[in-house]
This record gives sequence, C-alpha cells and structure tokens, in this order.
Amino acid sequence: MFSLLGNDSKITEVVVAGQQSKGRGRRDNFWFSPPGGLWLSVVLPDMVCNRNITTLNITCGLSCAKACDAVIRDAGISNIRTYLRWPNDLILKCRKLGGLLIEVRTEGQNKRSIILGIGINVNQKKFPGDLERSATSFLIQLNKRISRKKLTLKILEELDNMISYIKEKQIHKLLQEWKFHSYEIGRDIKIETGRGIEKSGKVLGIGENGELIIVDVNGRTVRIFNGYNLRLSDS
Repeated sequence: MFSLLGNDSKITEVVVAGQQSKGRGRRDNFWFSPPGGLWLSVVLPDMVCNRNITTLNITCGLSCAKACDAVIRDAGISNIRTYLRWPNDLILKCRKLGGLLIEVRTEGQNKRSIILGIGINVNQKKFPGDLERSATSFLIQLNKRISRKKLTLKILEELDNMISYIKEKQIHKLLQEWKFHSYEIGRDIKIETGRGIEKSGKVLGIGENGELIIVDVNGRTVRIFNGYNLRLSDS
C-alpha cells in the first residue's frame, strides 16, 4: 500500500501487485496476471458509494482509457487510442488490453467501501494459446516498454478527476466523454444479459445510469444494465 499523489488526493489506499496467482475478473473468471502487467486495487472514497455500480464501471473505465491514451501520447504515438467495450473492458487495436472489476463491501450495518480492481497488460511479450488471439499489451502494439509507475500515476490522477465530477454532480460530462472512447457505439452487437438471454441490435449509447442502450431488429429500444460477452456482430 502506498501513496503516489499529493495530500489533496481523494484516494488514500492503493495496492499494486507485481503478479497474481489468483487474479479474478467478472463472474469469477480467471484473470491471467503475470509479471509485466499492472495489477492495481484502489479503495474509492465513501462519497461514491451511493452511485449506481453500472455508472461507476463506466466512469472508472473512462478514467483508465484516458490514462492509457496519455501514456501512448507520451510514447510519441498519436495514431491509435484506447477504446472502451461496455461495461468495463479496455480495447487496443481490437484486442483486450485490460479490464476493471468493482466490488462493494459492507462493514457492519451502515458503512460500505468500494474496491476498484484494475488489470492492464503493459509489458508482456506474449500470451498463452487461449488468449493469444484476444489479448494484447502495450509492448506488443507500441513496440515500446511503458512505465507502470507512470501509468499508475495517470490512472490515479484521472480517478481523482472523476471523483471531483461526481462530487460536483457533473456525471453527465463523463458520460458524454465515454462516446469518444466507445468501441461499439453505432455498431451492431450481440450481448448476453445477466439472465443468460442473448440480445442483439445497434448500440445507440449509454443512459444516465450507465446502462447500454440498443435498438433491436424490431425497432424497440432496449436498456441493458447487466451484461457480458459483448461482441460485434460482424466480427
């Protein structure tokens, strides 16, 4: 645990692991976490506990995407950027660069804490066979090693900015920024809902609560608050 930001930072607890033997993603899926990646946990302050978890997923993902773009620009590369696949995947050149996981923990009857887990592939040179086609890293795509400390600082800085937006009740500004980074907006997708039902349609955007909004083949607007395995219909 350590502090990298100044005394005015709204984030007080940060844990970084060099590698993980039991990394975990959404739905308890195994997360490959070898040396070379950034495996980061952040305790978000109490004042964000009342936010909808879907909205937090979106805004925390946006913070990470903006931080990733900052280190890409610092590396002297301007022709690629990081995309967000709803609700919490980071995509670089159509492959998964990283992801986020938010956990709510209750302490006693009233106090709650929110732990944000972040995993980003930074300097890995290769992936095991089952991930080789779907995953990527900064090193593979940029052909340059990236400072994990610099990326961590950028992420914490952007998370601080996000918390300020939430505190000032300007969450709509972050949701507008999401459009710039969206991997699927305006495209036809398929997605499985939390009940295991597959939905398909064209993505219109996201709502005020972070839900994915699509229009299906019958022209009906569908709002998805809990979904996974989003994929483009033409991929």
